[in-house]
Amino acid sequence: MQKLTTLSLLVVMLSPLSLWAQQRVFEGLVEPFREVTLSSPVQSFIEEHFVREGDTVQAGDLLCRLFLRIEQLEVERSRGLIEKREFDFRGSQNLFADRLISEDEALAARIELDLARLQLEIAEENVRLREIRSPIDGIIVERMVEDGETVTATEPIFVVVNIEQIYVQFYVRAEDLRHIRVGQEASIRFPELDLEGDMPGKVEFIDPRVDAASGLLRVRVLMDNPEQRVKAGVRAVVTFSSTN
Repeated sequence: MQKLTTLSLLVVMLSPLSLWAQQRVFEGLVEPFREVTLSSPVQSFIEEHFVREGDTVQAGDLLCRLFLRIEQLEVERSRGLIEKREFDFRGSQNLFADRLISEDEALAARIELDLARLQLEIAEENVRLREIRSPIDGIIVERMVEDGETVTATEPIFVVVNIEQIYVQFYVRAEDLRHIRVGQEASIRFPELDLEGDMPGKVEFIDPRVDAASGLLRVRVLMDNPEQRVKAGVRAVVTFSSTN
């Protein structure tokens, strides 16, 4: 009887340790899959906005346009110049075929046409520099400048985030690193949200640097969030099973 009591006590004492060995739990924060801050490469003023905060955008969508009337006029001038250079080039080709001008003169006409085409490309690029477009699919979360306000080069105008996928970032001790690897599956829950059950994720990144002061290193788990129910900034609990 005494042996049975001792054995039962030993099982009770070892059970938490066994569970701890089977599962490792870490707390972290949710970060967006992508977050970009958009700015203007040139100084000008906002002529027109096409989106507001909260709008969903696709990559390539026009968000706002800076003043570009001068650049548009330069495009029109360059197109007119190309028409003239093309006419001159065709004429020079005919004259050269009839041996009425030299090869150098015919070559000069072709070079002038090429330069005119390059000038048009430059003018069109100057127009594009004044059209701020989204580089990613996402949601407009900040719009810093309003119509008519002047912006300087590199001044932030929009912040766009994509949370159709999210990262859960947390920190682990260096000695726990042997239990975590890139590609490892994890279960994730969000105590602050009304979600049923755990959600799956995978370790995508383990920082190769260990902080000398704390002995911790950064880990990021990637998970799908197609309905965007999980918001950036909420707390997450990540659980790893020893069977992974």
